[in-house]
Amino acid sequence: MHNDTQLEAPVPVAPARDRGLLLAAVGLQLLILVGLVVWRIGPLVNGEAITVPVEPVDPRDLFRGDYVILSYAFSRASAVDGAFSPAEGQTVYAVLTRDGNHWRAERFTYQKPTEGVFLRGKVLSGGRVEYGIESYFVQEGTGRKYEDAVRSRTLIAELRVTRDGTAALHALKIE
Repeated sequence: MHNDTQLEAPVPVAPARDRGLLLAAVGLQLLILVGLVVWRIGPLVNGEAITVPVEPVDPRDLFRGDYVILSYAFSRASAVDGAFSPAEGQTVYAVLTRDGNHWRAERFTYQKPTEGVFLRGKVLSGGRVEYGIESYFVQEGTGRKYEDAVRSRTLIAELRVTRDGTAALHALKIE
């Protein structure tokens, strides 16, 4: 007599330790992603609202569509304080003061201020300071409107600034 039943090999089951390591790895990746999102929206949720005038820069890129490249008077340390010349890569703080309805940089410092409104930036080549608020994507077809507003100096950026100087661009307004 011939028996046609075949014995199947048992399916290996991962030990609990391996399953735990896999779950920990997946959990860590999710935690990092959530942390990055929370870090970027933190100023929008917790930051103080301030407005600053914008200076002209070209807002169109053929590959990325309509967006506005923004520059501010405090984007160049030398424009505020000719004697202040930080090295490339240094962290600097632009201490802001209210000037009518808007804010402007009063001075720069290497030390984080203990009070008041200030922006934390990183010095780039040529003495430019970047704060993470230098570009803003706009609805397709509206880039020209913002470009015209920048040239006529009527474009205002509404920022949200946290107590540690982190800034996020909340909105652009044409006055």
